[in-house]
Order: sequence, then structure tokens, then C-alpha cells
Amino acid sequence: MRKIVGVVGVVCISGIIIFSVRGNKDEDVKMREVIARAIKAHGGENFEKFKGSITKTKGKLLDLEYTTENAVQIPDRSRTVAESKLGKFTQVLNGDKGWVKLGDLSRECVKEELDEMREQLNAMQISHLTVLTDREYKLSPLGEEKIDDRQAIGIRVEHKGFRDISLFFDKENSLLLKMETRIKDPLRGGEEVAAEWLYGDYRNVDGVMTAHKITIKYDSKTYIESEITDVRYAEKLEDSVFEKP
Repeated sequence: MRKIVGVVGVVCISGIIIFSVRGNKDEDVKMREVIARAIKAHGGENFEKFKGSITKTKGKLLDLEYTTENAVQIPDRSRTVAESKLGKFTQVLNGDKGWVKLGDLSRECVKEELDEMREQLNAMQISHLTVLTDREYKLSPLGEEKIDDRQAIGIRVEHKGFRDISLFFDKENSLLLKMETRIKDPLRGGEEVAAEWLYGDYRNVDGVMTAHKITIKYDSKTYIESEITDVRYAEKLEDSVFEKP
């Protein structure tokens, strides 16, 4: 009798394991189908070939009006120049090196700053979507929710060494509507906050569907409202763009 019970137990456990593995595989396939549709919706081959971009924006950080120029070269380089009535601020990440410059004062970034800059660049890469075809990125479902009256499909993205990121795609047209993760807010002394990016006003730029309005919220409160004024895509930006400022 004990042998029969033991055999039945092993069979049941094996069945649960097989069902679980099969279920996980089915979920992974479905999530990658969602990503494939999203890549196509954002421009397909055009979206995939452009690994570099320079984007100009204007907007408000709380009540402070500003303009920025952001340059990104996937996978490991970025440059941001922000100007407001407080002055000009530049931040550059180039591989394992980084710098910040405020006014005429420039310095090399310390490890904590570099780590956070890499987190930000990882989020930018993930919002580019094409990196998610790599199996190093684990995808899992988050269900559906409404974003500004649009039904959206949610996907959690996990990548070793980085914070988890959640993406939400328009169920009808597959465009990215929202991205969520956690970041360290330098204006709060590096306090970690829940951040979300809301994307809207999509327009075709060089065959790539590009959001021209972006709202950023920290802990559900609107922090930044920005409008893209110009975008230039490229397969590769000049190395000089990412030199020490």
C-alpha cells in the first residue's frame, strides 16, 4: 500500500512539475509574441537598425522649465545636456567611464553614480524593445490594465544585475504606453522611488513610431512633463558625442 501511495505521489509531483514547466514555456512564447508585434508596430527593421539617436525636448520638472538634448548609443553610451534658469548640466556615460559637468565644473562619476546611470541606460534599451529578443531577458505576464482609456497588456522584464522593469503595450496597436521601474532620485538624496513613464502623441520619424509626449511620475505624482521637439536616428553616432565634457 505504501509503495502504491509513494508511486502515486511521485507521479503527481512529476505531473505538477511538467505542467508548471509547460505553462512557463507557453507564457514565454506569448510574451515574446507581444514583443514581436510591438517591434513591428514601432517600425520593424527600421526600429531594429537604429541603435543611436539624438532627441531634443522641452518641458517642466515640477515648476522648472528646461530643455534637453539626449544622445544614446545602444548598448553602453549616453549623453544628456539639460539647460534651465539654474544653468547647464551635462552627464555622460561611455562604457565604464562617466562624467558630470555643472557650469564650468566637471568631474568623474563615482561608482554609485555610474551604477545608477547604467540602470537608466538599461531602461532606455528595454524601452527600445529590440534587445528583448535576447533570451537573457526573462519575460512574464502582468495582465491587462487601462492607461488613459486604452486597454494595455503588461509584461515584466527581468535581467540579471538590473532592477525589474514593467512594460505596458496598447492592446490594439501594440505601441508602448507605459514603463515602470524603481530609480534613485538625486533631488531626494538618492532615495529610491517608484517611477513610471507615460508615452503619447506617436508620430512617424524615419520609419520609426516615436512618442512625442512623455510624462514621468515618481510615486504616482507627476514629476516631469516633456515634449519632443526634434529626433534624429542613426545606426551609429560619432564617438566624439560621448567624450568627456
